[in-house]
Order: sequence, then structure tokens, then C-alpha cells
Amino acid sequence: MGEGVIIVGSGPAGVSAAWPLLQAGVAVTMLDADPGGALPAAPEGTMAGLRGNASRWQVQFGADLAGVAGRGALSPKLGMPLARAVLAGFEAGNRIGVDGFVSLGSLAAGGLSHIWGGAAAVYDAADLAGFPFGEAVLAPSYAAVMGRIGVSQVSGFSPPVGRVWAAAGRRPATDGFELEPARNAVLRADRDGRGGCVQCNLCLFGCHRGSIYHSDQELPALLAMPGFSYRRGARVVRVGVDAGRPVVALSGGEVVRGQRVLLACGTLATTGLVMRALGLARLRLLSNPVAAMAFVVPGLVGAGLPERGFSLGQLAFRLGIGGGVRAAGMLFAADGLPLSTFAGQMPVSRPVALRLARALAPALVLANCYLPGGFSDNAVVLEADGVRLVGRTTAAARAGLREAAQRLRRALAGLGAFAIPGSLTLAAPGADAHAAGTLPMGGDGPGGTDLTGAVSGLPGVHVVDGAALPALPARHYTLTIMANADRIARLLAVA
Repeated sequence: MGEGVIIVGSGPAGVSAAWPLLQAGVAVTMLDADPGGALPAAPEGTMAGLRGNASRWQVQFGADLAGVAGRGALSPKLGMPLARAVLAGFEAGNRIGVDGFVSLGSLAAGGLSHIWGGAAAVYDAADLAGFPFGEAVLAPSYAAVMGRIGVSQVSGFSPPVGRVWAAAGRRPATDGFELEPARNAVLRADRDGRGGCVQCNLCLFGCHRGSIYHSDQELPALLAMPGFSYRRGARVVRVGVDAGRPVVALSGGEVVRGQRVLLACGTLATTGLVMRALGLARLRLLSNPVAAMAFVVPGLVGAGLPERGFSLGQLAFRLGIGGGVRAAGMLFAADGLPLSTFAGQMPVSRPVALRLARALAPALVLANCYLPGGFSDNAVVLEADGVRLVGRTTAAARAGLREAAQRLRRALAGLGAFAIPGSLTLAAPGADAHAAGTLPMGGDGPGGTDLTGAVSGLPGVHVVDGAALPALPARHYTLTIMANADRIARLLAVA
């Protein structure tokens, strides 16, 4: 490939594309918009210790209390200091406006992988039905990525989730409902400078041991590879072609050239760059309609909160909702959440709400439930000064989520967990943080790319992040984005 490859972005797609290229002897320059400065440090100790700490409000809301405003609007983790720092400046830095869509992205090194939740789903044949290749093509790349980042299956459950799993082992699957221990990008033993999980239950705040994978953990190893260079603070504002070669322009005016450019800066940022380069007026944007709800295991109400636990997804489920459609989601315990998260939703005085939350927390099972991206109705629209994300929740999405919730209620009731009336919440488009499909592989319309993510009209420019996915199943997509970036890079390394 001669002069080497430029990779824009240090998120999961970017680092996953870098490894095969470097291993094949191809020089790689990674441009990262990260403005510098350390992200808020994750707290040490355990959730039990944090609950007894008089200054815990600073850990949850920040010393300036900035996390108080709007903290209940989406996932509780998005109000934490780490998440607020990771998300800061994204829309302005990428000239993104919004209309009915929640724009979640990051300029930080590692991007959204700092707050992604770690869910590591391997797509099966049904999930890949909309892709231009099948399981056999992606399998080697899944294996390479999982071996590199560390993926483990949950084995120790919090008490309410454990009761659900134990009951599931005594009953046959019904109503198309499948339940299994979740797989997460979490180390169970120390490796490569990262500590194994000790179930401190502080996952929501970030992991001080590095047990939960985020992609900038790999930068030191990449920097040790011959041919790799990394430029922090290099924010790309334009991509184009000059004399038949791809070029990118940085915010300071510098132009960088390479034999190829791999866009890995996240679906929203990548889409904006390509739309501005080609003058594409409007592209479809896929997201997963998502709902959340709460269940209670009655026998655990008022029980003691555990000293240790695991706040990420503990059980993964799939269920059919008719017409061949499969919804999917995760079951979590609530003992890793601050009690104020629940108390703020109760229509009683604050002291009473906190006592109720303390009694309920040990018995709660929280669920999220996703529909495939085909139920979404979003678009990216080109504007004079950037792009605008337009989102709309369709009647089909609302009906599908309510149907999935009803089936989940029935399934979990049979396992001893009962839905709390009124707890079902449908999130706004984009709140899933699973934006995809704007520049789909195999697509024959505007913005379509080939099997290497090559953009028609931009020779040498390839899309390797979520924008290239041609379909968006209900299961979490980050591991698949990484595997696809690895697959594309392997093809380009020998081109």
C-alpha cells in the first residue's frame, strides 16, 4: 500500500482496523480529535463503601453538581462525571444539530467505549441476514477481536438476577423467550496491565482497574508497533481527494495525505464528513428503538444490599414479537445504582423515597429491550453549516416495544420477577447510542459503500465504523463493528 494508511478516530473501530494493517507491515497514522486532559478518575473501593462516604455526591454529580440537571432523562450513567466529560463538545466539534434525536458521540480518545456497557454480542445468521456476507466471513475477525480485548461470560449474579436464572433452569423456554448469561468485554483475571474484575459494583462510574475494555487502553501497545504514529488533538473537518489521493483537512488548516483513509470516528461524525464531501442531501440513519422497565423479586424486598456485585448486563435475552422479528436486551441488578436514582422517580417526600428505594433496591431487576433498526425513522440532513439529525418514533416502534414489554412481563413473571406498574419507559430516538447504516456496505443508493467500505466518489476513502453496517439487529453492535473493521483492514492489507 506504499505510503500507508490514515485512520481517523481511536474508538473501537479505529484500533481494530489498525492491528491487521500494522501486523502486515503497513504504516498507520491515527488522527484523534481528543482535546487532551485527563478524564475523571473512577472511584476506588466498592459501592458499599461509597454509600457510606459522606462525599459520595461529588463522585456521582461532580464537585460543581453539573450532573444533577437532567440526570434522569436517559441512562443514569450519562449524568456521571465520566460520561459528561466523554460526551463534551461532540456536537459543536462535528457541526451537528439535532431535531428529535439524541446525539451521543465523543471527541475523547477511546470515544464512547469509555461508557459503552461492555456488551459483546456475536451476530448469528439471523442477525446478519441484511449483510452482504454471512457468519463464516466474520467469524475469524470476531475471534481475533475477542482474543485481543478479553470477553467473558457472567458467572456470579446479584441475588435478584440469580433467582431469575435459577428459575429459568427449572422451566422450559416459552413464547420465543431465550435467556443466557451475558458476555461482556470484561477481564476476569489480570492481563496486559488491566486488572481482573473484583465485583466492586462501581461499573457505572468507570473501572479503576481497567477491567472493562475501552479502546484507548490499546494505544500503548499500538505505539510500540513499528510503523504506527498517533496524533492527539488532530480533529478532521474535511475529507476529499487531491490528484487521485485521499486527503483530510484538520481544524488548524493542515492537510494530511495517505494511500488510503479509513473513517472510524463514529457513525455520526463519519457520516457528516462524507455528506459534506459528496454533497449528499439526506441519508437514512438507523437506530435501535429502546425501552426500559423494572421488575421486583418479592422475596428480596428489604434484604441487605450485597457488599459486592456487577453493574453491567448479567443476563441477555431474546424474544420474538411476531412476523419473524426478534427483540433483545439485558437484565441488570439495581444494587450498583445510587439510591437517589430510584428515589427521584417516586411521588413521595425525599426521606420517604430514600427509605423505599433502600428497601426495593436489593429486589429489583432492571431490563432494557431493543428492536431492530428497521423500526427506526431517522435521517441525517445536510445543511450549510453542518448536518442535522432528525429523529421520529414510529407507531410501529411504539407498538413493537409495548408488545416486547408485554411478552417480557409474562416470561419474567414465570421466573419470579414481576413488572412494576408504570415503570415502562420508551426512550427518544438516538438514546440507544447505536447509530448505524448511513453508508451501508452493498448499498446501491446515495452513500452506499462496497465490501471494504470504499465510498463511491471518494477514491481511497473507506468507512469502517457503524456507518457501514447495512442492517442493525436488536443485539448490541459494538463487537460487530470491531470485527467488521478488522475484516476490512485484512482485505486492504493485501490489496
